[in-house]
Amino acid sequence: MPELDINASADEVARLFNQGQAREAAMRLDALRQDQSLLVQEALDRSVASRAAERIDALQRPGGLPATDASTVGPVITRLEAARNAPRFPGAEETRDLSQAQQHDIYASIVETRGSDAAHQALATQDRVILGLRNENRTTQGRDPVTREADNRGTGVYDDRIVVLWRAADGARHAREFNQATTEPTAQYDGHAKTTPRSEGFAQVAIRQKTEGEDVNRDNVRDLGRLAEGTTEMGRTTHPLRNHPDEFALRPTDAAVANGQHRVERDSNGDGWFDARDTHGVQDLNNTFKIHRGSGRNTDSAGCQTIGGNEYDTFVSTVRGTPGQDRWQYVLTSVTPTQTLQQNQEQENLSTATISDPRVPGHPDHALQQQISGHLTALGGRYAQHADSYSLALLYEAKANGMTRVDNVVPSNAIGTQAEGARIFLVQGQNNDPAALRVASEAATIAATPVETSLQRLHQQQQTAAEAQVQGQQQQEQHQQPTMGGR
Repeated sequence: MPELDINASADEVARLFNQGQAREAAMRLDALRQDQSLLVQEALDRSVASRAAERIDALQRPGGLPATDASTVGPVITRLEAARNAPRFPGAEETRDLSQAQQHDIYASIVETRGSDAAHQALATQDRVILGLRNENRTTQGRDPVTREADNRGTGVYDDRIVVLWRAADGARHAREFNQATTEPTAQYDGHAKTTPRSEGFAQVAIRQKTEGEDVNRDNVRDLGRLAEGTTEMGRTTHPLRNHPDEFALRPTDAAVANGQHRVERDSNGDGWFDARDTHGVQDLNNTFKIHRGSGRNTDSAGCQTIGGNEYDTFVSTVRGTPGQDRWQYVLTSVTPTQTLQQNQEQENLSTATISDPRVPGHPDHALQQQISGHLTALGGRYAQHADSYSLALLYEAKANGMTRVDNVVPSNAIGTQAEGARIFLVQGQNNDPAALRVASEAATIAATPVETSLQRLHQQQQTAAEAQVQGQQQQEQHQQPTMGGR
């Protein structure tokens, strides 16, 4: 099968939408997605959602979609709306064998849905555009320098991804991934690790002499910060390199700082996370949030984006590959473990009349569902109003990530142009427990998931778990049976 040109295909479908041919556009999009990998399908949806955004919004208004097209076009419009949310983190094996054009288009589709107009314009030129994919983790995380096992030393983990995208002079599209990257700060620089006694949850942190951050809540402890999601214009600067001259790095430009309202998050309550529980936890941008080199066994991040694994020199040569470029659009987005709404809709169409309901006492997941519902109710507002339906969608995410209880439900910060609660965090464990488990979900996806869909997904999840348990028992019994043999 010939390789799909994602960019050209998205243009074709968006053109049909923008010409008022919604039915033809929906049918063509579904035909193009047929037999493609999930990664390509997601990218195609994102690019169409961006390029036909105004028309898609109009179709969602009351009376915008003719009744005769509801069954054909409606599900596609719902899927395209969900495509604007935080993306899934692609596995390295998913992109490894893709052509440069497809790899570019996949990451460019994320820039289209998550980046600013300036980033969109840069994509159309030979300028290099930088994309950061953030896996949310705690500032106390680290790895043992010898065993490389996960620990709570606060030295950081390289579990994010930075990608450089560009078009060559001949129009060829290119992308370069850097998988040894972080976009998060580390507790080794945190004032909460240096109090006497140390703040709860920071006992194992291997502290650095230097303390970074600002005391935003006036408790005499400096609060570590991170760059919030959004687009930041970066310019050339330098950064110290031990036993060597200062080297090339990037930092926010003066223009970015001047327009950087609500672009920094700070962990003012010292729990190692960034969310709405942090008093004065959202601040304006300053120019200290760089992109620079990280060490092999330490991310060396006090809030900067760092690249390790001996990849930084390649990053520098790649990002500086367009002669004369002195400004770079850096698009940073969180990624989500939440299953896409598309997958929700493609679940087997089971009748909810035959499915047990976790909201009913006696169901094995009733207690967990009630915990989630109770925390949503306590938040008030739309969370309380929709606690019933939200709790079912969040229950699926909790179980999919191995949670056995939910001790808190926390909304994300209001950052940049995002309102508070764009993401919902489920927490298992106490706020300052280094072993606490935390799962992020896109609020828009949760809100758009019907009760019937959640019940179907939970039913299938339960069936899959039961089948796996039976299979495991059978394998164990086979191993325990005596073997026949002789000479």
